[in-house]
Amino acid sequence: MRIKKLLAMLLALSCLLAGCYTSGNKEAATGGGNQDENGQVSMEGLVTPKDKPKVVILTNAGYGDEAWANIIEDQLEKAGFAPEISLLPDYASWRAAVDAKKFDLAITYWNTVTGSPDYAVRSVWHSKGPLNLYGINDPTLDEYIELGSTQTPEEYIETYNKFEDYLVEDKAYVIPIYVSIKTLAVNNEIMNPDTVRISKSRSMCWEQLRFKDESKMASMPFIMSQTASDLTPLDPVRADDGSTFMLNTNSYIRLMNLTDTDEITTDSTLSKAYAISDDGSDFYFLLRDDVFFSKVQNGHAVNTGERVGAEDAVFSLDRMMNKDSVPDHKNFNNFTAMEKSEIVTDLESLKSVPSKQSGKSVYDVLNEGAVAPVTSLTADKAAADNAAGVYQVVHMSTKYAFPQILNVLAHSSGGIVSKKQIETVNAKFLKDPAAYEAGKDVLYGEQSWYTEGASYNNNLVCSGPYIAIKKNDVEIFFEANPGYMPTETKYAPKIKTIQMKFIKDSETVFSALRAGDIYIMYTIPTAKIDMVKEDPKFTFKEIPGNAYNYLAFNFDGIFKSENLRKAAQYAIDQEQISAVFNNRLIPTYSSVTPVLNTGKALKADPQKTAFYLSEWAKETDNY
Repeated sequence: MRIKKLLAMLLALSCLLAGCYTSGNKEAATGGGNQDENGQVSMEGLVTPKDKPKVVILTNAGYGDEAWANIIEDQLEKAGFAPEISLLPDYASWRAAVDAKKFDLAITYWNTVTGSPDYAVRSVWHSKGPLNLYGINDPTLDEYIELGSTQTPEEYIETYNKFEDYLVEDKAYVIPIYVSIKTLAVNNEIMNPDTVRISKSRSMCWEQLRFKDESKMASMPFIMSQTASDLTPLDPVRADDGSTFMLNTNSYIRLMNLTDTDEITTDSTLSKAYAISDDGSDFYFLLRDDVFFSKVQNGHAVNTGERVGAEDAVFSLDRMMNKDSVPDHKNFNNFTAMEKSEIVTDLESLKSVPSKQSGKSVYDVLNEGAVAPVTSLTADKAAADNAAGVYQVVHMSTKYAFPQILNVLAHSSGGIVSKKQIETVNAKFLKDPAAYEAGKDVLYGEQSWYTEGASYNNNLVCSGPYIAIKKNDVEIFFEANPGYMPTETKYAPKIKTIQMKFIKDSETVFSALRAGDIYIMYTIPTAKIDMVKEDPKFTFKEIPGNAYNYLAFNFDGIFKSENLRKAAQYAIDQEQISAVFNNRLIPTYSSVTPVLNTGKALKADPQKTAFYLSEWAKETDNY
């Protein structure tokens, strides 16, 4: 193991240069060291644990995390821990182990897919966050999160800086590892690489994909892969993980989208334009009239003839903010700022609301994005006729000024569903929630509805550019929605079929890419990047991402001790990890660091590790 030997030598050398305290006994203890105002620790009176702290590092082989696990194991071992790796084959088994608390440290990540700092912190670190899997319950963190959500960007910089210092340095609730550089390789012999986007936050944009030979777009599928084969529901509010993030993003249209660098845009959305009231708590969306729902009929996507309109948008917004609108609502916490939504029919009322754009009313701002001047508003989506000046407008208000809500609406959970279809399929639950039987009653979007077999009965009705046709254990197929902006050259989907293969490990995915079995690959293994760059049939793309990779603690186990958490925290050397991976990792601090570019990173410190190990040994009478 050349890497292990190299790491051992580097860590031993750094420890020697830093004057690490590596020995001690019970009699030598004099009450422990102290930190000065600059965070430096006194090395007097340290003890060495009699029994090294045993640490199980939970790792998901499906994401290729064993590479990080091996390095982290080495660093912890050299720092005085007794680590071992628990390598599980996929996300499902990894998640089961997390839920059962069968770990001490779990290698995981959080990707801020909205570009919003509130999204970067709320789901994972808030005590009521739906993805707070590790049981952090700290009122101070909650206060920072709630305060930041009410502030303008000028104000919230200080709040989020305090948040991440408290999270990382003060309480040691997390061990940061790195922020990833997003990479992509595309087969330019098959694809037009200019139509394959790589974005900082948002998922891949299927509707813009084009083959190099455009004559094949109706007859040849676009083929790519993903790790997860067991899918959370294709219902935007019931899914918030990697298994359906890309799938839901491309199945449902939203009121907002993000550019590749996280700016808000109305491109390929239901909105022709949007406006914000001058106090930042009212939001208005001027809807387009050329998006129709699709469904599956005789095994293919067809246009239902029903327009996606304001009643569907209001219904979807209400579902987003109402945690009781559906069982297992995964995204409620992202929408807690929302208060209400409604269809606007009084055109004159828009002229009396001042917008954030100085000197302009909400009407003025919306009218700038209209294809023809807005002359009337309608509540009937079938009556909308943009070319004739007849539009629909949706008004949404928040409980306080919260412009970040636009970022949240750009997330996959902001997808607009069919009011009619949800009310039909989920009728039993909506009529009497207590009568719903989990495991027996199947709600909208469950994979069992569209999985091949005797029970296949695809009930999906989708507003986005694509709709899932069928799934099996190996792959899932999507077809283009023929009613999605059919006259929009840029955003009308031209490739008819998307074939998503389920491939669990990155090496197999890379082999499939080279063999031409898939046409694109996200997250190229570091060791393969030069190979991709040197092969003329591939186009390589990269962009700094918002994916925050970190070690999560099991607070019910040995790491309930803050001293031991800090000892482990300062044992992890981000720069050393990056060096092993060709310096292609970005040092980081918290999940908000890449979003706001705070520039912080946690530095390894052998002296602090020795100090906090000593404090833990004294705390547990283990020396």
